[in-house]
Amino acid sequence: MPNSNHSEKDFPWTFYFNGVEMPKWGACWPAVPAGNHRNWEWEIGPRDFYLVRNKIDHVGRIESSNPHVFLYAVQEMLCLLFTEHRLVSEHCRRIAGKSATAEEVYEGLIAAAFEMRERTKQEQAAFWTSGYEADRLRLVDAMRRAALPPDNLEHQAPPHIQARQSHLKMLWQTQLKTLHQAASSKHITNTMRKKLLEL
Repeated sequence: MPNSNHSEKDFPWTFYFNGVEMPKWGACWPAVPAGNHRNWEWEIGPRDFYLVRNKIDHVGRIESSNPHVFLYAVQEMLCLLFTEHRLVSEHCRRIAGKSATAEEVYEGLIAAAFEMRERTKQEQAAFWTSGYEADRLRLVDAMRRAALPPDNLEHQAPPHIQARQSHLKMLWQTQLKTLHQAASSKHITNTMRKKLLEL
């Protein structure tokens, strides 16, 4: 969804991947499920595809992914674009509206997916945003800062790393709150209570 600086009339906003403009409609991935399997033991799988797909069309916001995970996600999208014809066609017709044909949307999705795949493989990076030139410049700066050594004052972790660290911090805080509350239980020994409260 666009933020207040991005006008709805400009949909689809220019989609930039690794600092380069992609073919029109390239960020409009259809919400087609990646198979019915849900194997929680897999290191990479449908959940990763779902997460990338849900961030690919963010407007005015810099996003990123581990390049190996993104390669999986974009190839999964290509698989779906070529095998789920009915669902993909419905999606293309719905978002084309009066500004394009479903075929133009479909061709843009495929062209962008192939280009993103190649850029990810060549550059070993996956950063994107949609919007205007100012958004592209912020994207290029985010890529530059992520590529700096961690001890450089300008270094900034890629957005997907920042989001993971932030989420983990929130989970840790919730766990500590639970453990501190558990310390007040009458079943807890004084020694264990002290350990819990010191966490």
